[in-house]
Amino acid sequence: MNYRDPLFSVIAFFVIVLIAIILTLVLGKIREFLREKEIEKLIKNFEYIKMDDYKNPFNALMLLAKAYEKEGNYEKALKVYLLIEKDYPSREILLNIANLYFKAGFLEKSRDILYKILKTAPRNVEALKLLILVNEKLGEIKENIDILEIFEELGMDFPKEKAYAMIRLFYLQGCDIEEFCKGIKSFEDIYNTYPFVKREYVEFLFKTNPKKAYEILDVYEHLDLYYNRDDIPDNEKFCNILAAKGIKKCKKRAPFEIESLKYLPKNLAELEFEYYCNNCKKTFPLYSTRCPKCHDLFSQKLLIKLCEKKDIENIEF
Repeated sequence: MNYRDPLFSVIAFFVIVLIAIILTLVLGKIREFLREKEIEKLIKNFEYIKMDDYKNPFNALMLLAKAYEKEGNYEKALKVYLLIEKDYPSREILLNIANLYFKAGFLEKSRDILYKILKTAPRNVEALKLLILVNEKLGEIKENIDILEIFEELGMDFPKEKAYAMIRLFYLQGCDIEEFCKGIKSFEDIYNTYPFVKREYVEFLFKTNPKKAYEILDVYEHLDLYYNRDDIPDNEKFCNILAAKGIKKCKKRAPFEIESLKYLPKNLAELEFEYYCNNCKKTFPLYSTRCPKCHDLFSQKLLIKLCEKKDIENIEF
């Protein structure tokens, strides 16, 4: 076959793609193997500790593990918990190990430990909650729906988790699980049932029906979703926003940042947005439906900041 033949080029392309995929998988396995070996090495470093040398070795080691966990050294915390589990096996220790595996990114290992816990305690609430987070990372939305049904059997209602699962299902394939999605045919149905998903619904509408998005959104609470768009309606509702952008005049009072922009030169200041979690009180530069810190859902609120406008045209990279 001549190398100038188009068929040769197509075959060569697919061969290169195949080699790249194989190399990626092999390197991933090697990285996982090395990480496991590193953890085993860390565990061995503690083998000199003899439980009988201490009057209360369990408490001492628990304090050590929690200290490592608090400073973010998950590998060392994990090795201490694994050491404790050998001599003091319990569901609490297994749950700590599963949580650390989750934080360190070993999702399959975390899930294996959680299944081990649930095998003897199928109604362990903390294990089920953590399993929801693990499954979410792994894209196992339907498994989470099964867990939510278990919670319902226990008489526990988690509307935020249920609404989030519906949204994920809606984007994947539509909410088509008969009992779970009863009465839910569209994103609007999810919003009508769970009004706290309003931001996610407005974001969806900006992709499908911007006119309706502008009708139902909260002018300041959802400002980051539309401030940089060029189709903001010219009406009383958005009077202050258009004035802040220098498009028209508006005498209505607005929040400090917006009001300041109305009178400052256009090239002097601009708005920046941050997101504050009402649950853990942490601030983040990007919005997340689930807080990256405490994992609470629909808890982030918009913070509007007035800052000096940056000239990025002459920045060298």
